[in-house]
Amino acid sequence: MAIEVTMPQLSDTMSEGKILSWLVKEGDTVQRGDALAEVATDKADLEIESFNAGTLLKIHAPAGTTVSVGSIIAHIGEAGENVPEIGSGAGKAENQQPAPMSEPAASPAPAATTTPQQQHIAPSANSDGGRIKISPLAKNLALSHGVDVASIQGSGDGGRIVKRDIESAMNQAPTQPAAAPRAVAPATAQVQGSSAPLSSMRQTIANRMVQSVNEIPHFFMTTKILMDECIKVRASLKALPQYEGITFNHLIVKAAALALRAHPRINAAYRDGSLLQPGNINVGIVTALDDGLMIPVVKNADQLQLADVVYEARGLVQRARAGRPKSDDLTGGTFSISNVGNLAVESFTAIINPGQGAILAVGAIEEEAVVVEGELLISSVMRITLSVDHRIIDGVVGAQFLTELKRLLEDPILLLA
Repeated sequence: MAIEVTMPQLSDTMSEGKILSWLVKEGDTVQRGDALAEVATDKADLEIESFNAGTLLKIHAPAGTTVSVGSIIAHIGEAGENVPEIGSGAGKAENQQPAPMSEPAASPAPAATTTPQQQHIAPSANSDGGRIKISPLAKNLALSHGVDVASIQGSGDGGRIVKRDIESAMNQAPTQPAAAPRAVAPATAQVQGSSAPLSSMRQTIANRMVQSVNEIPHFFMTTKILMDECIKVRASLKALPQYEGITFNHLIVKAAALALRAHPRINAAYRDGSLLQPGNINVGIVTALDDGLMIPVVKNADQLQLADVVYEARGLVQRARAGRPKSDDLTGGTFSISNVGNLAVESFTAIINPGQGAILAVGAIEEEAVVVEGELLISSVMRITLSVDHRIIDGVVGAQFLTELKRLLEDPILLLA
């Protein structure tokens, strides 16, 4: 019997995905784990993998089609097997007749002039099977500024064109002679500027932050942590091969996971009038990109050894920053950490990711005078702020979590147990 291939949920915020290209064609034999198609989500372009071996019998959602999560996009089975009818509307095409990017749009009359938004992005040396390898952010930037990507060599993964390539092309573009200034009456003078549509990622962030602020009653709790011992432990561990690339954030992720195990209510979430208590502790790491954020997730962080946390987190963040996360990198988060410790920010408050009950905001480590057991000392201090959903978490629970987290980070040898 033919097996349905459905659009998977590739991130916690994904409700639909756009098929960018099929990496196999009807009649091809596929194995379990083979990449079937490339899909644009609200976070990144990701590949859909096959969960079954067989022949790709039918593609129901061609390239250029936007499909809801859970909708059927293809069938896999034995060669020659009949494919069941699924009815029309498996996906919604963005255009009535979606065409691959390698096919030029019909040319207008010679006298017509196209705007930058109407210009077609033609195939180039970095195209793959006729489709230009370009990130959604770079594509939007190119369209909004009228940049022709046909001759741009991408510097991203696999020759992909990324934002910096478009910006470089914009800087190298020949300067057009300025038109003679037009006299404008003072009463009608306007400030010059530009407008560009938000990227899909930025629009998703905007929508979810409005949802979070409007629906979740936040309150905030801040404490300061003496990081002198963490500094010593990190300095000792980073010389060991299994701790290559260890950062303070890795120590914080591990400590937070253990504190969540001790106080699981912080790991919970409000869901349709009920308290949802996850069975796992999955810590999301808020990762800044050129025009947005991704939150790759360290699964079962409380059960991992610190060296494994370093390894997993480093790979997750690297893939996120490259715009090539794996299909399960962005799902399953139960708690998040936003760390701007590499910048000159003493403390801040973070907005809870909808679907979770709390988020931790981490500021910079700075030297300051502190009193320890009646003695005035200079210590390395880090301030952390916990944002919690007051519908399910009360102040005393938040304070208990922060107290445990402070204890673990001020005595970091506990993280190695």
